[in-house]
Amino acid sequence: MAEASRTLARRPALKRILALTGGLVAGLAGAKPAGAQAEQLTVSGAGVNVKQMPSPDGTSMVPMRESFGFDAHYAQCIVEDNPAAFAMDTFGMGRVVIEPHQFFMAMYSNEMRLAGIKPGEGGKRVAKLTGKLGCSTFAGTASLTVGSRDASEPAFFEIEAVDGGPGGGAAGDSFAFTVFFDPAQAPVNHGIFGPKFTFTGEMVAGEVSIAPPTAQPLSG
Repeated sequence: MAEASRTLARRPALKRILALTGGLVAGLAGAKPAGAQAEQLTVSGAGVNVKQMPSPDGTSMVPMRESFGFDAHYAQCIVEDNPAAFAMDTFGMGRVVIEPHQFFMAMYSNEMRLAGIKPGEGGKRVAKLTGKLGCSTFAGTASLTVGSRDASEPAFFEIEAVDGGPGGGAAGDSFAFTVFFDPAQAPVNHGIFGPKFTFTGEMVAGEVSIAPPTAQPLSG
């Protein structure tokens, strides 16, 4: 009787071992080799793009600095000021001359997602992000002003960020912010930029990073 009791007691334990072994075998059968796993990448960056705008008389170019910053959850692009006058082809008013210190644009978004990452030429990585933003634009000529530095209009957007490796723009990094302005929801920006406008330029400062996430060491 004692031996029979010990045998019965061992049966549940044996069943648990067999169940665990079966689960382990099934897990190993369904597991992919490490090289086949999708690489988890993080996306972030900040810097300055310089866009060349025509001078008022059209004989030279005037640099305009756009600062930007982004990650997978937040993005912004800002033109704080224009030290010099420049000519601008608007969607609703044709070509106008913007007076010095009379242009401001700011876009902010915290409603966005990482749509995908793909390989680019020469080993670069290219990330696409999409979402919704608010855009404030102010522009002033010698005779009129349009928009506001404070009032914001909604719009949808796409970001293309390129990581060419360490070294920023010199290594091939770039940042382009394409915005879609609806005439009913964003009449000011639609009148200035049209239904679709890409904010970009030569990246002269900063870094775009599309890389595996890094763990920060715990401090003692």
